[in-house]
Amino acid sequence: MLRTNLYALFWLSKMALPHLPAGGSIINTTSVQAYKPSPHLLDYATTKGAIATFTQGLAQMVAERGVRVNAVAPGPVWTPLIPATLPETAEFGKQSPLGRPAQPAEMAPAYVFLASDRASYITAEVVNATGGTPLP
Repeated sequence: MLRTNLYALFWLSKMALPHLPAGGSIINTTSVQAYKPSPHLLDYATTKGAIATFTQGLAQMVAERGVRVNAVAPGPVWTPLIPATLPETAEFGKQSPLGRPAQPAEMAPAYVFLASDRASYITAEVVNATGGTPLP
């Protein structure tokens, strides 16, 4: 699974790049887990760390073409996956400094910003949307 997800990201980016004009943007999703991995999520955290590295490396490769590559690193987000996979959800997200998980709609502005012309000088960055958990 680990290799499959990373290969998919690589090949999707490779196939999209010829169609992206200068000013185009690729936005990946990494996670707080890339920087602060939970032992029980090691496989997930490893893929998210690779996505952060891939984002920064690809950004360097395509900058001369005027294509930007960034990522968003969410902290805990309340999605349908949470109650479907966690036996106990009452404490989910309470470890963040804001004391709660994010709602998916709270992640959207980070992606919209990175896709917009307002972010035209931003590339190779990971926007941390972690509810206040500091990341590098």
